[in-house]
Amino acid sequence: MGGAGAVSLSGEAPRTIGGDMVVKDGSRVLLTLASLIIIAAGLVLARSLLVPLLFAAFVASITAPLVRWLTAHRVPGFVAVGLGLLVDGLFLLGIGLVLGDAMLHIGDQQDRYTQRLWELAEALSGMGELYGVDLDPGSLRSALSPDSVVATLTNLIQRLLALVSQLFLLLFLVAFMLAELGEWSAKVRALLLDREDLAALQLAASDVRGFLRVKFATSAATGVLAFAICAALDVDLAVLWGVTAFLLNFIPNVGSIIAALPPIAIALLLHGPGTAALVGGGYLVVNTVIGSILEPRIMGRTLGLSPLVVFVGMLVWGWILGPVGALLSPPLTVFLKSWLEHTRDLRWVAVLLGQDAPEETAVEPTPQ
Repeated sequence: MGGAGAVSLSGEAPRTIGGDMVVKDGSRVLLTLASLIIIAAGLVLARSLLVPLLFAAFVASITAPLVRWLTAHRVPGFVAVGLGLLVDGLFLLGIGLVLGDAMLHIGDQQDRYTQRLWELAEALSGMGELYGVDLDPGSLRSALSPDSVVATLTNLIQRLLALVSQLFLLLFLVAFMLAELGEWSAKVRALLLDREDLAALQLAASDVRGFLRVKFATSAATGVLAFAICAALDVDLAVLWGVTAFLLNFIPNVGSIIAALPPIAIALLLHGPGTAALVGGGYLVVNTVIGSILEPRIMGRTLGLSPLVVFVGMLVWGWILGPVGALLSPPLTVFLKSWLEHTRDLRWVAVLLGQDAPEETAVEPTPQ
């Protein structure tokens, strides 16, 4: 019984035996999944090497348009690269200063935050008794003891110091990548003699560059507006929440939600549910206007990643590469999907990653 509207993963008509449809690509799917598992395991083992390389490539991709613009205006190449590195260094230094200031502020306000948390725990315990729920504020008091808070802050400081020590390596990698932009493009063109493979790689790279340009601009706007909301409502660490909104907005759909949780919690802790609701409402308006209206109009639907794929991609890349992988998951997934779309045998994987299902083609019934 030949059915209409069926199509195999590779785009070919499926075989039929005795009028019953037979999946043609089962072994191909299993082989692809097995290969992905092996590749993922190898990436996990090489995490310590891949993370600085990928993060440097991410920073270099954002800085490359500035370097190209400077060289196009007759600025010497080494000067253009130096200016690009200066911008990157100042930006990373600014983030480090914001984080350091936030830790100092938390240390200074430790007693205030602890007292407010204890008061909130007592209030929640009283509300729990009204509804027959046993909430023990004593466990929260022990968790928020001065020793545990100091230990947490010390751990954060150590992590930041380790990050600062890696920034020099990162800037060196970015410098070499920017200095050899033209040479690497020529090498790739020389290696990929097949024009279809070269075109697929160029289109994938173009999609990632377009994604990063749009995301950088919209993330900057989101960060500024998030800072303005928190500052206007007197939420502590407003600069930190603006920087957090900027960074996490690179993760579509999910990042903006994660970025809104800490300032809402701080507003609830220090100012009560009314201010927390205002902060949440402000974030909702900003993310709706920028993420749901402005970004799609600028970027279009060319990327075509479904929200489920974005979320799963963040989990997978985060598992493979750690926190940096979660941050870089959107451009990595965009590159992977765009490249797979222009392959013959793995195009079906791009279909699974996409947001819209392809148009189905009818299969001619098998004569009986």
